[in-house]
Amino acid sequence: MSKKQIIRLICLNLGIVLLNVILFSKGLVGITLGSDALLTAIGVTTIVMSLIGFGYGNYTLLFSEPENTPLRLYKGTEFVNPKDYIDALEDLREKKVFENDIRAAVDQIYSLQDKDKSLDSILEQYFSPGELTYTKFQSVIDSVQLLFYNNIKKMINRMIIFDYKNYTKLRTKLHNAPLNGGTSVSSRSVGEQMKIYDEHLSYVHGLVDMNEDVLLKLDSLLLEISKLDDIGEAELEKMIAIQEINELISNTKYYKN
Repeated sequence: MSKKQIIRLICLNLGIVLLNVILFSKGLVGITLGSDALLTAIGVTTIVMSLIGFGYGNYTLLFSEPENTPLRLYKGTEFVNPKDYIDALEDLREKKVFENDIRAAVDQIYSLQDKDKSLDSILEQYFSPGELTYTKFQSVIDSVQLLFYNNIKKMINRMIIFDYKNYTKLRTKLHNAPLNGGTSVSSRSVGEQMKIYDEHLSYVHGLVDMNEDVLLKLDSLLLEISKLDDIGEAELEKMIAIQEINELISNTKYYKN
């Protein structure tokens, strides 16, 4: 169930409840069944329409086919803060095949936020914002975050274009296909389509793994900084974690979208 469906369900049911509270509360309209013919008719009609609205409305929202809205890929400018990425990921949970990837990506975003706070706290203890070493540290951290969130954006876009409904149909066809060793044109076509879907899945899994590597390298950086009593520009360049992060960023430039 998508986030929009949940919001619509809540609004529908709250609206029905509030309407009945207003009409039947003594302190408000105060309709009482049996006290007056007109009020009784209004009260019965309200109850019947509320039941119909509750049943039909909830059924429609829960079981109706999702609207066929045009695909809209993210360029990145739509994301202002980490919550925007999390919301975009949560909206894709209905594509069940990505459920574990989405859960992992959301956890990674929260983890990155925690590490960023820790790094800021440590850097402030060693440097003032105007120092060259501080600026270099911050530049590396900013580059890592840019890489991380760019991976999240790529992940979201791949999930958007992934046709989960067709993927499910193809999996069912393959599961029900006779095991007679024959390969019809139809079965070959299904196999080729499944290869494409598997590439999408592998791509998303790979981005999750890459971001996990980013978090591990930030952990290493935190550990190395905490061991040093004095950090200068020379020590910064020698830090293994910094070298590994720079190498990761450099290699990622060649990672295709």
